[in-house]
Amino acid sequence: MHFSTCTFLPLFSTVIQLASAHFTVEYPYWRGSSFAPTASQWIFPCANVSETTDINNRTAWSHEGGSLRLHAGHHWALTYVNLGIGTNVSAFNISLVDHFNQTGNGTFCLKETGKANLAAGLAAAGLDASSAEGLEASLQIIQISTTGAALYNCADIKFSATAALLADDQCTNSTAVGGVGILNADATAAQSPSGTATGGAAATSTGAAANLAYSSAGGVVAAAVLGAGMMIL
Repeated sequence: MHFSTCTFLPLFSTVIQLASAHFTVEYPYWRGSSFAPTASQWIFPCANVSETTDINNRTAWSHEGGSLRLHAGHHWALTYVNLGIGTNVSAFNISLVDHFNQTGNGTFCLKETGKANLAAGLAAAGLDASSAEGLEASLQIIQISTTGAALYNCADIKFSATAALLADDQCTNSTAVGGVGILNADATAAQSPSGTATGGAAATSTGAAANLAYSSAGGVVAAAVLGAGMMIL
């Protein structure tokens, strides 16, 4: 039986588009490739990639909120960054950065991730900077784009007071990549997540999307109403 080459081209193109529309976690280093044959970014909670069992494979991360660098494949994606304390994490119940719209394809970086929310989450667990030293934990990054399907990736970390943030030249957004916070339309404060819409060094994230600093050429991103009760700022 003869198959025309053109029969396979649309399918091949679709596969390439699906792969490019996913995202990778470049820092802290993800626990394993979610593009492996046994993995899938559509599988909750960590793309079917097992947590690392070797503490030496965990990235040292500041207990005041370390850096996070993604390579995004969507034009936009609602993005969440969660944390679970301990090993064999099944509940990522500390929301470091909550529902912001990450925009643009390429590198997106948060210099200091969810500082205020991390401090509150550690305190709720009876921990402080001293008792968190050396503690193992895992980050869960979720992106939801145009299809409405959630994509998952995880990275395993170890809290360390000596863990450095990424240098500015390592934490720079690609051109036209950034992020905007999603707030209630009646919110009194108008702040947005870290990142620059035209590229450049990422700013500091102090907590949820509503609490993240954002600058674009020294200004603030214009607001747009997205239906009842929701606004992007």
